[in-house]
Amino acid sequence: MNKSKERTISLSELWHLCVARWRWFAASVLVSLFLAVNYLVKAPFLYTRTAAIMVHEESSGGSSAENKGYDINQLGIVKQNENIDNVVRHITSLDMMMEVARRLYPEISDDEAFERAVDIQSRLSADIEGLKSTIIDLTYKDFSTLEAERVLTMVIDVYKDKILESKVKITQDASRFIDTRLQLLRDDLDEVDDSIAVFKSRYGITDLEHVSDIYLQQQNQSDAEIMKLSSQKAMAEFIRDLLEDKSSRHQLLLVNSGINNSMIEAQISLYNTLVLELQSHLKYTSEQNPLIVHQEEEISSLRTKILSNIKNHIHTIDIQLSSLTDYNDEATSKIISNPSQAKHLATIERERKVKESLYMYLLQKKEENEISITYLSSNIETIEIPHGSGKPTSPKRARVLFAAVLIGMLIPVVVLFLRATMDESVRDRFDIERNSDIPFLGEVPYSGREHSLENLMMRFGKGRKAKASGIVVGPDILNASNEAFRVLRNNMDSIVADKFSGQGCRVYLLKSTEIEVGKTFVGMNLALTKAIGGHRVLFIDGDLRQASASRLWRTPLVGLSDYLNGEEHDYQKLVWHPENCPMLDVLPAGALPTNPTELLQGPLLDNLFADIRQHYDCVFIDSPTASILADADIFERTVDCTLFVIRAGRIKRHQLNELSPIQIINGISKPQYFILNGVSIDARYGYDYVHKYERSEEDKNTVEISKRTILLNKLIFKKRNKTT
Repeated sequence: MNKSKERTISLSELWHLCVARWRWFAASVLVSLFLAVNYLVKAPFLYTRTAAIMVHEESSGGSSAENKGYDINQLGIVKQNENIDNVVRHITSLDMMMEVARRLYPEISDDEAFERAVDIQSRLSADIEGLKSTIIDLTYKDFSTLEAERVLTMVIDVYKDKILESKVKITQDASRFIDTRLQLLRDDLDEVDDSIAVFKSRYGITDLEHVSDIYLQQQNQSDAEIMKLSSQKAMAEFIRDLLEDKSSRHQLLLVNSGINNSMIEAQISLYNTLVLELQSHLKYTSEQNPLIVHQEEEISSLRTKILSNIKNHIHTIDIQLSSLTDYNDEATSKIISNPSQAKHLATIERERKVKESLYMYLLQKKEENEISITYLSSNIETIEIPHGSGKPTSPKRARVLFAAVLIGMLIPVVVLFLRATMDESVRDRFDIERNSDIPFLGEVPYSGREHSLENLMMRFGKGRKAKASGIVVGPDILNASNEAFRVLRNNMDSIVADKFSGQGCRVYLLKSTEIEVGKTFVGMNLALTKAIGGHRVLFIDGDLRQASASRLWRTPLVGLSDYLNGEEHDYQKLVWHPENCPMLDVLPAGALPTNPTELLQGPLLDNLFADIRQHYDCVFIDSPTASILADADIFERTVDCTLFVIRAGRIKRHQLNELSPIQIINGISKPQYFILNGVSIDARYGYDYVHKYERSEEDKNTVEISKRTILLNKLIFKKRNKTT
């Protein structure tokens, strides 16, 4: 017969198990809530403050009033196009936080300022509102709302000051460069004017303009182009000389110099930004720092690229100038009758015009630079001052308490589920029916329900010994234990009777393979239940080694051993009659002999049972543990069937396969039946059902039925005495 060997706990069983262990859940939730409240009491409140700033995108186009205001800042050579991601990185940089810490706490040392900066950086966050947005949300968390607002305000102020300081530095460097170049141009112009005066006085030339006006008009366009190219070449040569000078490796370059090359201008703008960052980092660290070395290498690489592009640009201008000069020379030779004088004078005049044009251009840039110095503004604007709710953002009380309750409920569920699924022992009748072919008679609930922890340990087989219990069955008692024994009695009458139809007395052997499984307890109460039902019952304490039933019933010290050793020939004199149960007789074990096995193997045992079968309807024999002693096997030759008692949680499911449903003894087949003892009534039937069942004992009809049963037993007892 194929049977499933594995069984998983169902949701219904898990639910009943959880309901039965409601004290576990209460204790777990209380402990979790205690820990959560303790955490909430000790944990400081963390507040959040937010601010918003808008980054302005600097551009030269537009005619709106707003753009016109920004154009004033762009009249000079200072131009810094900010990337929004770079602004976010700059605001949250450690260098910024160091300056914030120094301003907030001016009395601290550099090491303490560094620690404060790291702490501020960990609590500060900057996020962009959208992909195309230029608004940055600043968030800061602190234990004090005032401190959080103070830090956010200081971060914004420090960033504005940093930007203005950077622009001022670039503007001042540009002013120094322009002043130096203007002085050189003034000296060149003076030399050109002197050359013109000497030339005219030497050759007696007053004014060549009247002679060459007609011809020079044709050369105006080419001369203008030559001047433009010469100006670009001069600026390019200056930048080239500055780049080739190793002593000026940290000097800023001129931006928007008019060389008419967008790639070079972009490289110069990036070069100035890298130089400023290097100068800023050198304030706080040495040149041997890997970051400084990396920046030096990056600047050097960019410097080389710029120098190469400048040289290429100069070469291009030279080609263009050469072409234009050849054209002018050819035209001049044809127009002027005195080529050498006219050419020399024209060259000097052209040089003078170039230098004048460059001089005027630099004067204009100097004025623009001075205007930009007086109108420098930051690239950010505060659109939301630091603000926030007065409620703490951490810890969240409701969320912590809810999590505590959830964890408190979850822990017992997980523990119960794991213990139930990992338990390989027999828990209930389903385990027996799935893993054995031996018929199942019934189950007996664990009577000591007040010891819930002991019940739990017993159910899941953790080695706890069950407490010895006495009689729990009575004619006037109605509870789960009494009902279980009544069900067991009815099953015996219906199932076992089919095997022994036509026979009178039936002899049952209570047997087990392990100690302390409640075999004696089941036998005593089952015998009492049969007696209450109106059967003549004899209970024999066949355990001649411990006499557990005799001790529980407190019988006299004479009994079965005295009959088997020949000291008493009439077993009726050894029978003990319990009070309030006239239909039940008990044959005690008597004095414990030294040779119980030899006594049981003698012929007197067969004679005893031949006589007993004539006087009783039902006989129950309590025997020692079968796997340890041979006494139970000896009794089996005199019985009709074996009631195999197992305790829930004390035997593994795979051990049930070792038992056979029928035993052949002396050529006679004798069936075996299972009785499961120690079943948890809370988990098996449900907690509420058990309590409702026990409360039904107060019902008046039930009490009346119990009284009638007692009266009937008394009448039967009187009739039996008269017959005797």
